[in-house]
Amino acid sequence: MQNFAELGLSKPVLAALQEAGYSEPTTIQRRTIGLILEGHNILASAETGSGKTAAFALPIVDCLQEPSDKPRALVLAPTRELALQVSSQFKIFSKQLGLKVVTIYGGAGMDAQLRALKGKVDIIVATPGRLNDCLERRAVDLSQVEMLVLDEADRLLDLGFMPQVRRIVSKVNKERQTLMFSATIDDRIGRLSNEFSEDPVIVKVNSERVDAATIDQQFVHVTEFNKDALLLKLLSDFGAEAVLVFTRTKKKAGWVSDRLQDAKVVAEEIHGDLSQSQREKALKKFRAGEIAVLVATDVAARGLDIPTISHVINYDLPDTPEDYVHRIGRTGRAGRCGTAVSFISEEQRHLVSDIEKVVGRTCDPNGATPPRKIIPMRRLRRGRR
Repeated sequence: MQNFAELGLSKPVLAALQEAGYSEPTTIQRRTIGLILEGHNILASAETGSGKTAAFALPIVDCLQEPSDKPRALVLAPTRELALQVSSQFKIFSKQLGLKVVTIYGGAGMDAQLRALKGKVDIIVATPGRLNDCLERRAVDLSQVEMLVLDEADRLLDLGFMPQVRRIVSKVNKERQTLMFSATIDDRIGRLSNEFSEDPVIVKVNSERVDAATIDQQFVHVTEFNKDALLLKLLSDFGAEAVLVFTRTKKKAGWVSDRLQDAKVVAEEIHGDLSQSQREKALKKFRAGEIAVLVATDVAARGLDIPTISHVINYDLPDTPEDYVHRIGRTGRAGRCGTAVSFISEEQRHLVSDIEKVVGRTCDPNGATPPRKIIPMRRLRRGRR
């Protein structure tokens, strides 16, 4: 198996990796870093938690090497949380080279971000909306960008960012190198890659099924009426200190958080209606163990990487199997084992078949007892078998 030195990375980057405690590259890193260093355009897919950020951040830092007056690398991310996470990785990897990384995202004051753009900038990590605002103010020059990354391109499409992305890309050097990373590669992503890059090398390292070795997936049939009681019972049985609960809507996240607090469970919510400072405060408390349960929507939790999360609970099933994989991938990280419990209500039963293809087994055996080590909840389901 190749190590980082054998991938062609320079000594300053290798030194930063060693200081940060990185030992061996992941599969996506082994298969893309060399190609990026050679100058290829890339269209890559890999599942959540596979190390996609380092797969593009390491070679970008290595290619830039020396600080510059104008930005030479641009990363577009669909959410503020992901932009901040990516930015933090760039800062770690470029520590030995003195490159300046600026993060541009909405939900925070623009003045500080505009001031940061006035100085020397090497790498910009941005959400499309806020970066467009900066372009309209003529506060940023992207003409010298040599390396463009569309991170989680599938989410950029889903969240309706494409008009903004197209405008941004039109301002970038046409001779650039384009790197696109996505959870999956489908026809939409293929069309997008043809629009923004020429002859990309396609790299797929997706597992066809979720890795059951690190995540114990459990499924419970439940009515909407009984979800709150079931959630409280599971939290009591788990005795866990870090649980992430997913809901489909912002309103439902608030509802679940309120019900948990009523039951004296230390819980908070994160979703798009909260300010950036409120979301960051909640995440900080969750990381520090000050709150036991974080209730989140998919968008708010995108890019969330907290290794101590022991349990993920799908209070509502997501609309796509890709989102299911992303959600349960928040646990079982960094070599740990995790548990994912999904509530299957009658209203969402139609979503089950696609998830079954991903997990490789039946989630909904015609109302029979759910498979594997499911916690019995018969008394909450009033006699349902």
